[in-house]
Amino acid sequence: MKDNVRISSYQATLLIIAFRIVLAFSYQPAINAPPGNQDNWIMIFLSTIYSIILCVPMLILSNKFRDFTLIEYMKLIYGRTLGKIIGLFYSMVFLLFTIIFVSILVEILDSTMFPETPTWVTASMMLITCIYISYKGLESIGRGAEIFVPLILVVIAVIIILGINVLDFGVFLPILSDSSFKDINMGAIDIGTKFVGILILAMLAPYLDKRENLNKIFIKSLIYSILIVVSMIIVSQAALGIEQAKHANFPFFTFARLINVFEIVHRIESIYVVAWITSNVGKITGYLFFTTVALSQTFRKRENKVYIIPMSIIVFISSVLIKDKRSILAAKEPLNKISLFIALTSIFIIPLIALIVYFFRRDKLKGKTKSN
Repeated sequence: MKDNVRISSYQATLLIIAFRIVLAFSYQPAINAPPGNQDNWIMIFLSTIYSIILCVPMLILSNKFRDFTLIEYMKLIYGRTLGKIIGLFYSMVFLLFTIIFVSILVEILDSTMFPETPTWVTASMMLITCIYISYKGLESIGRGAEIFVPLILVVIAVIIILGINVLDFGVFLPILSDSSFKDINMGAIDIGTKFVGILILAMLAPYLDKRENLNKIFIKSLIYSILIVVSMIIVSQAALGIEQAKHANFPFFTFARLINVFEIVHRIESIYVVAWITSNVGKITGYLFFTTVALSQTFRKRENKVYIIPMSIIVFISSVLIKDKRSILAAKEPLNKISLFIALTSIFIIPLIALIVYFFRRDKLKGKTKSN
């Protein structure tokens, strides 16, 4: 697959940016992170530093093993048996995130647009689309990002510009009056830990047309996504108020519904919905695809396609059961703790241990790393 599949640095950057901003496009969990007030935008900017620190071990390994995905070089470093266990763990991480994203998407669609539609109908429609794109492969996902992500970013920019008249930036004053250094850092660590885009980049590394651009892709995607997320949170808080934004399930969508454009087009929300569904389908497709790639590399299967349907069935059943049992958005605290633990383990703890093991085994692994 690596010999004939290539994705450009531009496409990889767009994919990671899109995957990062989907949550802000949906329900903006960062609004409720400490300090939970008008200074959250400062906290989010600060989280960039923590993201870089936490992602350094995996970034170093991906640079050392440019010809291998995350799953493949973990097997090289840890050995066959332990490497297979770790590969299965990362496969389950991608699968769990896919289930969470589908559950959130279905919940938002059911509560805002299709309240009478059964959950299984909404979930199946989304997954059928994602299955089709996944079967097309990585190059199709990359080309799709090149077309749709710029359009999604334009939609976000247009919504923000059209909503300028409903924004009150006075809600952000006085700056830092109600926040402690401890609270801002706690929130920054929480947000910084959840930059799981590094997992996507580590899986994409051997498929890049210019593998030497790995660090540039990481920095660009991190900085650009943070700027976009901060912009969306600022306008949501400025439009709804600090407290109301915290209690709104979908702050940016609520902001979009406040916008009146001339007399003919009374609402801009339909444009938002199209862009939002497109971004979610792209993210779910990406995580479903990398779930199957991780499984195929863990168990040495030549084709990841054999796992697409089975994993989709698991995602479908799980998301329907979760949605029908309880609201996933209402369970913010358990969801936050679970995602924090998984993110910290997958992007920092396991790669850090792997980096230490590599340090002691580097002579044996020297012939398997990238050429210097």
